[in-house]
Amino acid sequence: MSQMRQVEKQANFRALFEAAPEPVLALAPDLTIVAVTDEYLKATMTSREAILGRGIFDVFPDNPSDANADGTSNLRASLARVLATRTTDTMAVQKYDVRGPDGQFQVKYWSPKNVPVLSASGEVEYILHRVSEVTELVHASELGEELRGRTRAMEQEVLLRSRELAAANQRLRDANAKLGELDAAKTAFYSNISHEFRTPLTLMLGPLEDALGSPAQALDGELLLVVQRNARRLARMVTSLLDFSRIEAGRMQASYEPTDLAALTTYLASSFRSAIERTGLTFEVDCPTLPEPIYLDHDLWEKTVLNLLSNALKFTFEGSIGVSVRWHDGRAELEVRDTGTGIPETELPHIFERFHRVVGARSRTHEGSGIGLALVQDLVQLHGGTVRVSSRTGEGTTFTLSIPSGAGHLPPERVIAKRSTAWGGEKATSFVDEALRWSGGSKRAPASEPATLELTRSSRARILVVDDNADLRDYISRILSEHYAVETATDGIVALEALRLRRPALVLSDVMMPNLDGFGLLRAVRSDPKLDDVRFIVLSARAGEEATIEGLEAGADDYLVKPFAGRELLARVRTHVELARQREALAQAKEAAEAANLELEAFSYSVAHDLRAPLRSIDGFSRALLDDYDEKLDVEGKRYLSFLRESSQHMAQLIDDLLSLSKVTRSDMSRERVDLSALARAAIARLQRSDPARLVEVVIEEGLENEGDPHLLAVVFDNLLANAWKFTTKRDQARVEFGATSSEDRAAYFVRDNGAGFDMAFASKLFGVFQRLHSATEFEGTGIGLATVHRVVKRHGGRVWADGAVGRGATFFFTLHEERAG
Repeated sequence: MSQMRQVEKQANFRALFEAAPEPVLALAPDLTIVAVTDEYLKATMTSREAILGRGIFDVFPDNPSDANADGTSNLRASLARVLATRTTDTMAVQKYDVRGPDGQFQVKYWSPKNVPVLSASGEVEYILHRVSEVTELVHASELGEELRGRTRAMEQEVLLRSRELAAANQRLRDANAKLGELDAAKTAFYSNISHEFRTPLTLMLGPLEDALGSPAQALDGELLLVVQRNARRLARMVTSLLDFSRIEAGRMQASYEPTDLAALTTYLASSFRSAIERTGLTFEVDCPTLPEPIYLDHDLWEKTVLNLLSNALKFTFEGSIGVSVRWHDGRAELEVRDTGTGIPETELPHIFERFHRVVGARSRTHEGSGIGLALVQDLVQLHGGTVRVSSRTGEGTTFTLSIPSGAGHLPPERVIAKRSTAWGGEKATSFVDEALRWSGGSKRAPASEPATLELTRSSRARILVVDDNADLRDYISRILSEHYAVETATDGIVALEALRLRRPALVLSDVMMPNLDGFGLLRAVRSDPKLDDVRFIVLSARAGEEATIEGLEAGADDYLVKPFAGRELLARVRTHVELARQREALAQAKEAAEAANLELEAFSYSVAHDLRAPLRSIDGFSRALLDDYDEKLDVEGKRYLSFLRESSQHMAQLIDDLLSLSKVTRSDMSRERVDLSALARAAIARLQRSDPARLVEVVIEEGLENEGDPHLLAVVFDNLLANAWKFTTKRDQARVEFGATSSEDRAAYFVRDNGAGFDMAFASKLFGVFQRLHSATEFEGTGIGLATVHRVVKRHGGRVWADGAVGRGATFFFTLHEERAG
């Protein structure tokens, strides 16, 4: 019975194999066909009876008509690999013709795969030879060759056009990038030229307005010369811009006449000698007579030489400046060399580009239009000449101009045959005047004077004026010196040295200066703990609200735009000096109070009695002026009064906070059971009423009680929760939490927020009076609230501390009576 089932099972397996949906042969190890699927018989046009029990190569030999037939040898090699390795072998597509029913071979293409079937002992028991016919696919591929041949030519054409398009796109991208760079350079240029115009305008309009406001309405003496110098400077800058514009538009009208180039150059160079030698530099002029005259436009040549000499003096601090003329291969060559700061190698290819400036270059002044060298190149090219530069950083620079002889290279209608020796040289006066002003230095007070400034009402407050323009320094000094002790500095580095030597009441600084600009000086002052509270006014040519905001956000106390009137400058300075006096008075009073062990209480009451009445008067009269004299006040007047009111109100709030702190320390203290959770809820409710638009997630743990003074503890919650409320204002999803925890096995309460947080390096300073870790522009406050919390907690026999991280919130902990947890 068992044997019959086994036979049936084998029959069933055979039937299943034969019905498989793929063409497969089952081969014995000797390559005899032992089984075949119906699909294989169909593909090879054979019958099961005709092939079973026969060798595969007997049934399917190579086509004898195909001398290149290799299907049999390839299949034999594959089957041998299977027997040897006992692993599957997949063959490449084979051309293996099959004999049809008529006895003729038909072309066939197959994709064979030979899979071993292993016995329990790991020997090859059978090989499954599976094939897939791909004849139609191969034929289709062959038929497509002709089409592919035709398309290849099209592809090559498309590829060629694509490459041309890619090259054109790259050129367009390069052009766009260049335009972007040019646009950025133009923006910087216009910003710079605004500064260059506004400085001489200040030195013209300021003295004129001051003179008109005087009884005599007269302008004379040094101020008259200042106005003249700056009028010349302004005219020269306007002329340079017009020249630059005419050259770009192709409308520059030059007149060329035969000229003794060496003599003209010597004449122009001599005008610079006083300015160069005044700085301690050696000036060498070597211009021997040339073999023949050179056709020049005198006016343009004058601008060229003066620009190069001005540039050399601007960037040379020691050594020499030289000018020489030589004859070389029928051309006149002018060389202007210096031993100055040099030009970085990466900047040399761009040095003559329009609007290009070498960023961070050390120079005597930041002044200049930024188009001088581009203009030099254009003027030389108008003469048919060339200009080149060689330089090494720290060693110096040489500019070489080469002008061809004769007039054949020049427009005939612009050539003048006569030879003139009348050289005006008027432009040299403006260039030299400006260069002479660069040599001004810092006016330092004697080193024997005290290094710190005593700001008492009987002393003259010291003002540090920082500007690289000597005329402007002198003008501002003249305005302020009647009321203050004025010190000047030529740039930010000199100013910083002066500041660290002696602390002034106020710094008045230009923005655009060499070596260290105004904003760099401001950052250095604000980062120095000994100087960070010095009042600082920025002088700038950048007008507009955005520029003002930028200056104030950088840490400036005020922002004054050029041109400005002397009276406006004096009013601003007076306000800030008075604020500096008040701040110093407060600091001195605080130190005196602490030294006498009176802490802040006596100081608070003293300041309150001394300042509350005048502050009320200031606020009241300011409000009256705004209300009753609205039509008589201009916009600036109203703005100044608004600033005054804000300052007086801030001072009044400071006094109130100090009084609150004093009361916390002096008031009698009760002792009763207090619902701390209720105090927290009440404080939050007051904050929500004051700012109903804010959405803050508030979590208050219920049932927290302790003994203490309910009024004083209410002050703790008001300050801590107001602190958390304030410092989460910039969070989209603000969260404030009050609860209890344990610290060192003692009960502790906490107020936690997800706000601005703080640097733990400053944690020890949090609870001191007037301590602030954020600027007033970020978060308002007087710096007294946490000091008040510390006093209240200390009076309850507890302690307060904090934990936080910048941008990740803060947690304030406090204990009462240091009770044991539990």
